[in-house]
Amino acid sequence: MLLIWLLTILFIFITICVGVWGMKRSRTLGDFFIGGRTLGPWVSAFAYGTSYYSAVMFIGFAGQLGWGFGLNVLWISFGNTFLGCLLAWFVLGYRTRRMTQRLGVMTMPEFFDRRLNAPMLKIFAAVIIFLFLLPYSAAAFTGLAYLFKVTLGIDFAYALIGMCVVTAIYLILGGYMAISLNDFIQGTVMLVGSILMFLILTHKVGGFSEAISTIQTNYPAHLGGKLPPWYVIAGATFMTSFGVWGLPQMVQKFYAIKDEKQILRAAIVTTAFSFVVVFAGYFNGSMMHIFYTNPTVVTTSEEAAAYEKALQKAGTVKDENGKIVPTPAPYVTNEDGSQKKKGDKPIIAYDELVPRLLQTQLPPALMAVIVVLVLSATMSTLSSLILVASSAIAIDLYKEHADLDESSQKPLYLIRFLNGLFILISAMLALFKFSFIVAMMSLSWGCVAGAFMAPYLYSLYWKRLNKYGAVVGMVTGLTLNIILFMCGVNSTLAASLSILVPFIVIPVVTICTPKPAEELVSAAFEK
Repeated sequence: MLLIWLLTILFIFITICVGVWGMKRSRTLGDFFIGGRTLGPWVSAFAYGTSYYSAVMFIGFAGQLGWGFGLNVLWISFGNTFLGCLLAWFVLGYRTRRMTQRLGVMTMPEFFDRRLNAPMLKIFAAVIIFLFLLPYSAAAFTGLAYLFKVTLGIDFAYALIGMCVVTAIYLILGGYMAISLNDFIQGTVMLVGSILMFLILTHKVGGFSEAISTIQTNYPAHLGGKLPPWYVIAGATFMTSFGVWGLPQMVQKFYAIKDEKQILRAAIVTTAFSFVVVFAGYFNGSMMHIFYTNPTVVTTSEEAAAYEKALQKAGTVKDENGKIVPTPAPYVTNEDGSQKKKGDKPIIAYDELVPRLLQTQLPPALMAVIVVLVLSATMSTLSSLILVASSAIAIDLYKEHADLDESSQKPLYLIRFLNGLFILISAMLALFKFSFIVAMMSLSWGCVAGAFMAPYLYSLYWKRLNKYGAVVGMVTGLTLNIILFMCGVNSTLAASLSILVPFIVIPVVTICTPKPAEELVSAAFEK
């Protein structure tokens, strides 16, 4: 406990110091939002990787998908690494860096406006960003607060307020420069922690090959032979790999790199970083089938108490053959001690699988590192979300419509103020646990990626694209995801369809509507 406190305090101190350092280098809006386009390949690569992977991957996705998919979850890790990272840098990186500098833009909504001469499209895109990234931020703050409640015994409200204050200080002071340097530090922690966690857990079960063999044996037994169909796994892989291509907080990383010559190195570093971190995270998730078993239905407070006692006793218990004895998987428990049920089947507390495993299987010193790892991953994602969401108002809705000269500092002051306001609203949503935030969080990734990915890719590569095709494509992706979600379609499949369908709709609408003006095309594509 003391070591966790010390490492956490040290991490927060370094984070704030970086914020103060970044403040001296953020004198203009361009400095604050994209680091003045001066970042090198290593910093850019770590900024991309740490924004990609947060506590959602290490805790939520690793637990739920590792249990539900078994070793098939590794398809997601390979997809994230080679499609979400390596291919994204090559397909998006060069064109984005070149075209955004040529058009003089800093945000995705601003890019749509200059590229297509579509002011209303810019406003619509800015509203989508602000509306759907807000619950995303609130959910991340909630996860962090629960982490500190479990590991340090801090009251949820105090932990939430504390993390909001720390995030506000370093983000408001330092902007993107502070975020990027912190991402480099946080990425290093994530690398070290992921490797150590993987090595220790596989060692406990007899090595990597033994772990694979045991998972392959236990996985179908735990799911009763009812394994997920291939298209569900493919949908999850597609959504988490290609979905990031349309997320503004990820695309922003391409805006800020120093020049195109750095992109190849940044792509290699990001891919290596992703391969280690995401493989370790998801493989550890699949190892839930070694350390846990799927127990009988729990319906009474006495049975719930017995299971809780078994969980408290959990450790590295082995049978006479030296095999790990699985611990009952934790279930979501009602206040009366009974289990929440879906039909005749209780609901496994997936978010508790990984934390409980780490608490019982890792040595205290490494557990302290893992706490800082999750804190690092989440804060890097949070800071990118908040900065991009604030820019939707400060840059896209205010700067372009206010009568300001180029030297005005008002947009810089406004985006700093909005960062703080966005954090405050996120904290209020998390603190009061408004019910709609859960639905909004489930919608956010699919809505943002569905709305932006196809219009953005066509804007980079297709000269014929016009504002009519982009608008219809954006509306199609957004509304389709909402409709499918409301109809109860699996969220990964809904998001995947919402990303794909606009790729068909946009060409049809574009070909049936007038060509864009020649000056718009030449401004974006000609040197």
